[in-house]
Amino acid sequence: MTPRERVTCAIEHKEPDRVPIDFGGLHTSCHMNVYKSLINHLGWEWKEPEIFDMFQYIVVPDEKLREKFGADVRGSFPDPPDNWSPRIDPEENSYLDEWGIKYHMPPGGFYYDIARSPLQSASLEEIKKYKFPDPYNPGRVEKLKEKYKELYQNTDYALIIYCPTGGVFEHSYFLRGIEKLYEDMAFDLQVIDCLAARVAEWQMRFWDNILSAIGEYVQIVQVGDDLGHQDGLLFSPEIYRKYYKARERAIISSIKKKTTAKIYFHCCGAIYDVIRDLIEIGIDILNPVQISAKGMNSKKLKSEFGKDITFWGGGCDPQKILPYGSPKDVEQEVRKRIDDFALGGGYIMAPVHNIQPNVPPENIISMFDTCLKYGSY
Repeated sequence: MTPRERVTCAIEHKEPDRVPIDFGGLHTSCHMNVYKSLINHLGWEWKEPEIFDMFQYIVVPDEKLREKFGADVRGSFPDPPDNWSPRIDPEENSYLDEWGIKYHMPPGGFYYDIARSPLQSASLEEIKKYKFPDPYNPGRVEKLKEKYKELYQNTDYALIIYCPTGGVFEHSYFLRGIEKLYEDMAFDLQVIDCLAARVAEWQMRFWDNILSAIGEYVQIVQVGDDLGHQDGLLFSPEIYRKYYKARERAIISSIKKKTTAKIYFHCCGAIYDVIRDLIEIGIDILNPVQISAKGMNSKKLKSEFGKDITFWGGGCDPQKILPYGSPKDVEQEVRKRIDDFALGGGYIMAPVHNIQPNVPPENIISMFDTCLKYGSY
């Protein structure tokens, strides 16, 4: 099978020739520091990689490495608008995104954190009037169509396009500040409703622009919303169902009118209590499948939801085994996840989110080698 056929087959809940693998995407790549360690461990010549996502400081891995690990998927963000480009302030190691959100990497840090949210002190009327970026800016698609057409016609990889913003809840707190948004949940639900409506409307227009250009070439469209922490949801299921669920359903419905691509929904944490809700709004794929979080037992997830969604991720416990176990521990862990998730299709193996700076290179190699050796049907 070609990589595209392999991924498509698995998403359709059929068994391909082997478990498909994703490495190098928005939630499946690795931090620059561990990438350097990995290339050095392999004894390969160092080539400065492109930073794929500045916020997480992850790289676009070398194609040689992707091929070594059997990666079946390729993708990118849409291009930025033609009236904005990312610029790092070298003195304070910070940057502003096109929304006016400021990000800063502290000395000795590994990532860029949100340092200033533009609507943190705004009134409801000011939130209503705040100027969002133009979702139809031509720079977003000027070169994108030819890029994806070339990938579609001249490679056999499964193609994904990534959303450059957080989800409806996430992007609301990026703009408002997480503490302030939690205050709004307690004292001013009009703000929650207003921000959710405005972010969802922007995303529907954004995807209309993007998929008008490349909808025929992509097999997967990524959206998402981080709703969980290690032990449960970030807020009540009732808040999610009242203010966010219908907005996310509308976004997904609008995407499916523009393309036959499957919907990949990224949602970290202990989200067992809303997985059925996510299925109801139309997701086809759940990522990153945080198996180490409460209630996210891989065998149980497959048993309860495996007929309705594809699991994309869940490859190895990212909090204990991948960073602190031995290569043999990693091998046993990956085999367990394949045993739990792969039967009947509906599984793409990937790390649980991006590989962090403290992971030994030997363990990364063991994770992908095990899937290639053990993942045949």
